[in-house]
Amino acid sequence: MIKIRSSNSIASIQRKIKEGRGQGHFSEYKPWLTVHDVPSIGIVTRILGWKSGRLHHYLSEHFELAHHYQMEWSEQVIDIREQFPLLPLDKTLYIAQKLGIKHPTDPKNKLPIIMTTDMLLTVKQEESIKFIAHSIKPSNKLLQKN
Repeated sequence: MIKIRSSNSIASIQRKIKEGRGQGHFSEYKPWLTVHDVPSIGIVTRILGWKSGRLHHYLSEHFELAHHYQMEWSEQVIDIREQFPLLPLDKTLYIAQKLGIKHPTDPKNKLPIIMTTDMLLTVKQEESIKFIAHSIKPSNKLLQKN
């Protein structure tokens, strides 16, 4: 299967927003990135979610997929949205500037990249609904500088 590299142009970002990427809940949610958008050196997975009734796109079988299964079995988690975009871009640029961190950029066109979190969970706790972002990384990757 041919992998298509996701473009980071303004037109590409506007197209994704128009397509509804990163929007919706449950079966209506469309991830910002799919397994076809990003080249992977590992094993990518598309799996039918029990709670959402839709295909979930994971870019790492051993970590994201395993965490997905744990969240599917959690009685508190009512929705799982993977590859969730951190928008608007201005906010992540501002946060990076305030923290003195270089914001990720596309190596080809040098434009800032729309970052995503691995999962945005909708969690029901007693009578309230909360949204909790999970970033899934193996411990040996946490201290690596890219």
